[in-house]
Amino acid sequence: MSAMLKHVAIICVCAYLLPYFLRWYYSITIDQPDEEYDFIIVGAGTAGNVIANRLTESPNTKVLALEAGDNDAPNFFISVPLFAPFLQRSKRDWQFRTEPQKKACLLLKDNVSLWPRGKVIGGSSTMNYLWYVRGGKDGYDSWEKSGATGWSYKDVLPYFKKSEQAMHKNMTEDFHGTDGYLKTSYPYNSELGNIMLKAGEELGYKHTDYNADDMVGFHLAQQTVYNGQRITSASSFLRPIIKERRKRLHIVGRAHVRQIVFEAGEDGRKRASGVIYVRDDVEVKVRARKEVIVSGGAVGSPQLLMLSGIGPKQHLNDMEIPVVADLKGVGQNLKDHVYVPATIHASNLTDGISVNDNTLFKTAFEYLLRGTGPLGYAGPEAQALIRSSHAKTNSPDIQLILLSAEWTMANIEANQNNLNYKQEYVDRLRQWGEEHDTKTLSNFLIFNGVLDPTSVGYIKLRSSNYLDHPVIQPNYLSNQKDVEIMIEGFRLIEKLEKTKSFKEIGAKMELSALNCGDETQSPRSDKFYECMVRAITGTSFHPVGTAKIGAPSDVMAVVDPRLRVYKVDGLRVADASVMPSIPSANTQAACYMIGEKAADMIKEDWNL
Repeated sequence: MSAMLKHVAIICVCAYLLPYFLRWYYSITIDQPDEEYDFIIVGAGTAGNVIANRLTESPNTKVLALEAGDNDAPNFFISVPLFAPFLQRSKRDWQFRTEPQKKACLLLKDNVSLWPRGKVIGGSSTMNYLWYVRGGKDGYDSWEKSGATGWSYKDVLPYFKKSEQAMHKNMTEDFHGTDGYLKTSYPYNSELGNIMLKAGEELGYKHTDYNADDMVGFHLAQQTVYNGQRITSASSFLRPIIKERRKRLHIVGRAHVRQIVFEAGEDGRKRASGVIYVRDDVEVKVRARKEVIVSGGAVGSPQLLMLSGIGPKQHLNDMEIPVVADLKGVGQNLKDHVYVPATIHASNLTDGISVNDNTLFKTAFEYLLRGTGPLGYAGPEAQALIRSSHAKTNSPDIQLILLSAEWTMANIEANQNNLNYKQEYVDRLRQWGEEHDTKTLSNFLIFNGVLDPTSVGYIKLRSSNYLDHPVIQPNYLSNQKDVEIMIEGFRLIEKLEKTKSFKEIGAKMELSALNCGDETQSPRSDKFYECMVRAITGTSFHPVGTAKIGAPSDVMAVVDPRLRVYKVDGLRVADASVMPSIPSANTQAACYMIGEKAADMIKEDWNL
């Protein structure tokens, strides 16, 4: 008996110590940084990790990356793509919230949209929905025309290719990279994804490589997934190189930067000389010999700039923050893609066409053995990229995304913290299910989004306390044009309903629970769809533009075309906040590109 107790005790001790061992084994962070570095990067996210990797290719360059979140591994919810929603509202999520919206989000609690952003090594690349979409040529050419010299499509394409290691077949080397750190592929797709492509063909749309010349058409998803595993900026740009570069690349987690430190330069201009961060309630000051690079994203970067005295003078005065540089554009020019889900009922679906709980249970063993099956994708698997009648360029301005998973009342209740629906809407959904004697609210979803939004918002400080989340006001659907584009998106779904491919599975929109009228069948009125769009507006998690690139003559520009912050020295911003306008695409790919291009410019400026 004593021997058995001894073995049990050993097992218990091992089980107790295992999490600590795993954290030590997988950790890429240090606890105590040096006093001085060549470069300090604030934010170990999508762009920041690219910069950290590329700058430390120079053997004599010493870099510190600071991240407010903790290590990304080991974490099952990060590595398994389908588990992305479980990271929202967790400690790895900043859990930002918008201000109440007047013309959108009307069926969300308090009319507020939740903005999940990654608070972890790897940033939002650890919790996004993995789409690798670059956006149309015209969008980047418009950056160049707006004053972002050197950011045209021909200028940025080499940096998209530089970061990518395309693992999918039939890709064109003119548009895809094969030697980069970031693996991309076509992940799992259900038969429903193929059905959507066939329906698109019936409507005259082709299936192309949307990251090549022409984006318009119906497509399967290219994603940052390989062998069923999520590929993040940490797993691709940090973990493969950290062992050999530990002496010149230091990463500190749980390090929340509260202020950029400035000193007077020789010409009287202020120069960024370091940062102050807080870790476990202890303040630490670190000096930068060359530059501080802010990569905190479209929310975090303008917040830190303003906390450090860079921003609109009057706002800084109101917050009682000493002004270092009066830059009116900090926090302005906020844009985001918005989406509205259409619930689709398919009366003739056969087993295996779409994804449901039974499918996941049956394929769990397949995923564990070979990394294949539906667990190896994040849900969205096919899309349509279409030009509306409002489109000003050849780039699409409508995106329809297929989520080929059943949506049940149990899903609603389990995800209510993320969905944030008002109870009245949840009650109507439950009542609809009871009236139709079904637990399935939809067999799949099609998300309808506007890629070229006209509505513009802002971010400003709530207080001078770095722990207080900023005021986020996206002003969703404040411009009627955005609503009109989304109505055209619903007209396209109505056309899909009429295709042979959709009729064979009995696919039709079921939207009666919205309380927007009794128009139960397509075609519905513009008034119905406007009601729907304003009722359940959702973020696509693509905020950009709050520290935009621009010419010196542009009073709203925050950084110059080399990403250097105006009116100060030794400070750059490199992340989604510098985008002058939002690409016609999910923004992940563009953030990797910005990191690559920023690193090259920094190397050039310092002869590294």
